[in-house]
Amino acid sequence: MSPFERRFLFLLSSPRRLGNSEQLAYCAAHPLPPGTAQKWMHLLDFPLPDFADLRHNGPYHAPIGNAQLLLEATLQATDLVLVAPLYWYSLPAPAKLYLDHWSAWLRTPDLNFRPRMQGKTLWSITVSSGARPEAQPLEDMLKLTAQHLQMHWGGLLYGTGSRPNDIQGDAQALNRAKYFFSAAEAPLVAAETSA
Repeated sequence: MSPFERRFLFLLSSPRRLGNSEQLAYCAAHPLPPGTAQKWMHLLDFPLPDFADLRHNGPYHAPIGNAQLLLEATLQATDLVLVAPLYWYSLPAPAKLYLDHWSAWLRTPDLNFRPRMQGKTLWSITVSSGARPEAQPLEDMLKLTAQHLQMHWGGLLYGTGSRPNDIQGDAQALNRAKYFFSAAEAPLVAAETSA
């Protein structure tokens, strides 16, 4: 496998199957070059245990079960895409819990999570019924997460919708999705993600 080959991990976290954010993610993934590795995982299918903060109470143990599967998928990817509706200006609970487990993985002996995350690219595809500025707290949180782990911040693709399939009426978001993962071809995306 070439070291420059991109491997996308799409992490779906909406409580609604085939919701608006998931549909927008499929639109963004469709233009990826043929043969680009894509792995799609719905976090509802890989429920994680509650996160326990053990920083001051002893070492973390190697993850098992769904946590191990998600860890392996995370480390294998070059591009991590959090696909989520906007819930209270942030991520839905399954995605937030997944990120909470990063705190454990950072402190798990012999896992080397931090250096293995460096250089990966973090993206977000988000749909909400509100205006684009309502997603700024989510975007800021993910940018800081990427910065903390020396990852690249790819950007946030935002669409508008509430009821099932509403995203199909957001022509601007569907157009931006065509170029989202190819910033060189997408001045609209560059303008959006610099906000």
